[in-house]
Amino acid sequence: MKKIKILHKSFSKPISCLATYSPSIAKILDGKIDLILVGDSLGSTVYGMKNTQGVTMDMMKNHGAAVNKVIKKSLKVLDMPYKTYDSKIDGYKNAKILLNYCKPDLLKIEISEKNLVVLKYLVDKKINVISHIGVTPQSYKNFNKIKVLGRTYKEKKNLLKLAKESETLGAKAILLECVTVDTAKLITENVSIPTIGIGASRYCDGQVLVFDDLINLSTNNKKPRFVKNYFNFNKIASNVVERYNREVKLKKFPSNKFSYN
Repeated sequence: MKKIKILHKSFSKPISCLATYSPSIAKILDGKIDLILVGDSLGSTVYGMKNTQGVTMDMMKNHGAAVNKVIKKSLKVLDMPYKTYDSKIDGYKNAKILLNYCKPDLLKIEISEKNLVVLKYLVDKKINVISHIGVTPQSYKNFNKIKVLGRTYKEKKNLLKLAKESETLGAKAILLECVTVDTAKLITENVSIPTIGIGASRYCDGQVLVFDDLINLSTNNKKPRFVKNYFNFNKIASNVVERYNREVKLKKFPSNKFSYN
């Protein structure tokens, strides 16, 4: 098993993480980034859902197993889907199913004050857990209602408390989603486990994005502010498809080179 030492503050460089849902992409990412996440964001990215609440255990099992079996170097992280860890007993039962079927190194769960008991129970059962705080997408039916957290003193205080409690209970890292710069900095400076940000500034100990967003694979034009496109796959793929269509219409493809004699 790969060493979890990557998830230490003493790790020499910021932690890199990307979310993907296919083994072909995972092969490209493996060893080039520190963590590969099979996230429940596959609900909207792959299945066109309006939120992540419709993501099932079977979806996570199938994508998790397909992706994780090709990863040899990077750490493997898997999301627990909505309503699968409402109680510590259900959380442990479903965590064991995912661990046995997909073989991830860590599981990620969205944390609030109400389910800290679940985090503690999983850790007590020797399961490596990442605590996801800040904006927790599983809480939203309508993603348009998501707003940045940490702008008020009360929100900062509550998020810092949640981060410290996650650390005390044994979380291996904290994922901070859509929090203000000063809140991310405050939390990162006050916990001894790494923070990994998405829309949470450079002051985190690491960063995560969805691979599809990274290469502009999605046709959704309303992307969050934190998304940076490094490559316009959408445009290039469109050009390739148009070229293929043209060659088929002109009977240039398949030529003899691509045929059997």
